[in-house]
Amino acid sequence: MNIESSLSLSGISSNGNQINSLPTEFFSKLCKINTEEDLLQASVGIVYQSLKCDRVVVYSMQSESLCKIVAEAVTPGFAQILGTTIKDPCFEARYIDKYQKGRVRAITNIYDAGMTPCYVENLEKIDVKSNLVVPLTRHDNSLYGLLVMHQCSGTRKWEQPEVEFALRVAEWTMERVFQQLAYLELENQVKNSQAAQQIVKNIVTQMHGVETSQEVLNLAVVKAKELLNCDRVIVYGLQADSMGEIVAEATIPALASILGSVIKDPCFEYRYHDQYQQGRVRAIPNIYEAGMTLCYTENLAKIGVRANLVAPIIWDNGKLYGLLVAHHCFSFKDWQKSEIEYFKQIAFHTGLSLSKAKLKDQLQSIKTGTTELNNIKKTISIAKSKIQQVQKPIQNTSQIIVEINNLNKLLERELNLINQTSSLQTRKDTKLIQIIIKKLTGITSKLQQSLYIVSNDQYELDTILDEAVTQLFDNTDS
Repeated sequence: MNIESSLSLSGISSNGNQINSLPTEFFSKLCKINTEEDLLQASVGIVYQSLKCDRVVVYSMQSESLCKIVAEAVTPGFAQILGTTIKDPCFEARYIDKYQKGRVRAITNIYDAGMTPCYVENLEKIDVKSNLVVPLTRHDNSLYGLLVMHQCSGTRKWEQPEVEFALRVAEWTMERVFQQLAYLELENQVKNSQAAQQIVKNIVTQMHGVETSQEVLNLAVVKAKELLNCDRVIVYGLQADSMGEIVAEATIPALASILGSVIKDPCFEYRYHDQYQQGRVRAIPNIYEAGMTLCYTENLAKIGVRANLVAPIIWDNGKLYGLLVAHHCFSFKDWQKSEIEYFKQIAFHTGLSLSKAKLKDQLQSIKTGTTELNNIKKTISIAKSKIQQVQKPIQNTSQIIVEINNLNKLLERELNLINQTSSLQTRKDTKLIQIIIKKLTGITSKLQQSLYIVSNDQYELDTILDEAVTQLFDNTDS
């Protein structure tokens, strides 16, 4: 007896009031169950109680000829087959197609149904005399499994309301199962998203904590590679026109390093530069099907790339520093929206961190320059003080020289008088000359001491001034 799926599922009628009253109670119960296993078990339980059959099971399809009993309600005394994996070569692909299309099969007597001997033997092993099979289908009409009712104590003619009831239970069970699966999938996506967001947050925190530009770049490629689980991540630092250099890289050991490579890429025209500066992000799952220019495809193929993801690194008030690029080399890759978004965030914060590192360098240069200028100022102040110290001994020396000149003039005058006269006054004049010479000797000694002091002070002053000039020129050059 074959019953097509066009049977109405609304208005199940039966002489037994229990079947009419059960759906509301059953569906209310299903809504309170949260796991797939419990949902299936509740379904077989309610069908078992309602139809008063000997066994109800759910066959979960593992492959075309392999299935597993994942839920069971059975009368004591008959075989329990829960958890059993059944390889059924009789269940060919044509039967799967039929059940996917809604086939329902109600068999009153397995020996009169024209089934293959192997299938009859399998049913005999678990005491089945009659069975009712309805499909459990997914939203895309693929076959999830079968809801199967067994009568083991004797043969049984399945009534139309019973079949319709089983169909309705199967439909509502699958609806609830896939609602639950969708919820779990969404929940997993949320958890994964939250976990990934936390990872990105940690990366950003680390990135903003490093001191130098190279540290920022190295951290960006390492963390992006870990987050995307790809084969290589690089930073392509732009230079003049179509030139660029790989300035940072994280790669798996199986790939040759391309760090430091200078790439002349004539395909990277100004229009691409402008697009990336405006925030363009490009995800390519297959470089051979992306419509790229031949030269660009060849450049990627040379380094083993099959799929890539490119995001701009913007820094220094909107300038394009370069590109953060992820490579997948051993297979093609469909980049997920979440992966693209996280990659964009890393690229964005790489640019911010580079700007921050550059600002730190500038502030450090200013700080260093200020320190040097303060040192120069201090040196000049010392020189000024030393000049003031030198001025006094120079003044003393000048006074001594004036006094020596005066004594020299006096001595010269007295000597002239002696030469002009030979009177008694000569002895007196000679004594005066001796006094003058004695004074000249003392003053000359003072002059020598003063000149020595001036010479030393002048040497120190010259040294201080030379140091100040050197510091001033060094600071100007830097």
